[in-house]
Amino acid sequence: MSRKVNISVDNLPDTLRGQIHGVESAIDNESLALFTDNKDVRVSIENAAHGLRAYSNTFNHYDLWGRFVRSGHKKLPVEEAPKKTIVTRKISEKVDGILYDGEIKITPAVVSTRKDGEDVEYLVWPSDREEKVERALIRLASKGKIVKINFKSGIQYAVVFSMNELAQELKAVGQSMPYPQIKESLEALQGSKLSFKYSATDTRNSDIDDSFYESNMNFLSSLHFSGKKGQGGNVKCVACLNAFVHNMIDNLEYKGYYFNSAQELKRGLSRWMMLRLYHLWRYAAPGKTYHFRLLSIMEKYGSIYSTDEITENKLKALRRDMTTTMKDLIEKGAISEYNITNVKDDKTGNIIDYTYEMHPSDQFCDEILTLNKHNKRIEIQGGKRIVENAVLIDEDKIEEIVED
Repeated sequence: MSRKVNISVDNLPDTLRGQIHGVESAIDNESLALFTDNKDVRVSIENAAHGLRAYSNTFNHYDLWGRFVRSGHKKLPVEEAPKKTIVTRKISEKVDGILYDGEIKITPAVVSTRKDGEDVEYLVWPSDREEKVERALIRLASKGKIVKINFKSGIQYAVVFSMNELAQELKAVGQSMPYPQIKESLEALQGSKLSFKYSATDTRNSDIDDSFYESNMNFLSSLHFSGKKGQGGNVKCVACLNAFVHNMIDNLEYKGYYFNSAQELKRGLSRWMMLRLYHLWRYAAPGKTYHFRLLSIMEKYGSIYSTDEITENKLKALRRDMTTTMKDLIEKGAISEYNITNVKDDKTGNIIDYTYEMHPSDQFCDEILTLNKHNKRIEIQGGKRIVENAVLIDEDKIEEIVED
């Protein structure tokens, strides 16, 4: 397991030093210590040569929202910008008994790139490339490359890394990128804006009033680089996480998953579905299934919009995409099989949608069991989970509790 960084103000780029009072690493900060705690998710003894499984964290409802652009313009010269640059999507997710319903808006970043000796400005929408980089960035944070920075203006969590470290995380799952592309992706994440408003309804308790939220922020709050010319992969980077992610870390609103299993898949839809299964299928067990409607899941992913006209040919194309993803998930060992049921229009009898039923593999059930035990232990340590007949618990006793 990578050692957690122990960093001081002197280690940070010059652009940060004058703005801050101090820095805490995951060694010193309780919230970050829990976020980077992955010692209980090791491979079995027969696979010990592989060391620690590639563990990372996924944020509860935030990572399920369609925050990335799957189709349409992803990078355009500013002068070729369409009249409408902001992408709007619906939010509708139920996580841990809470129903999130609303909308999200994605505003592209303006990124400058050197071309033919001149600086050219482009509009860059956060797409599959930026999603890969963001996942790798959170993987580094989960390994301990995260700190709490006490700015004069307030506290922020930041990932501290080198370009080479981020490139290696991408390479490890077959997503190698040259340094300029990685840097542009980071700049696109920092420059792209998220605007969202949604209600949160507790479906388990009707006595609790709905909560309403509305926020505007960037994917990354700020970005800083330092180094010398020609350093390439040795360039040091500090990526400050946005306030929403910061709060989710403090409130333990994240779950563990196996980074390699999800990110090694070649297709964006397959990676997204795998992460979704890790996130939502927390009761996966032999005999239990997971259902979804094709059009609904494709809208959540971002392939279509609720206002789109879904022709027969479009529906067939979407089904082909999902068929390939189902094959990917079977080959990856996440599911053992799946079934499809036609959904027909009552009046015409035409097929208008499909319902999918997925069966978990024994391997996936074992992984979920391990991740659930780990998550339960983290919640106990963080005080989020109340233990019956609460007593003072030694760290040695925690393993006995999570085994129950």
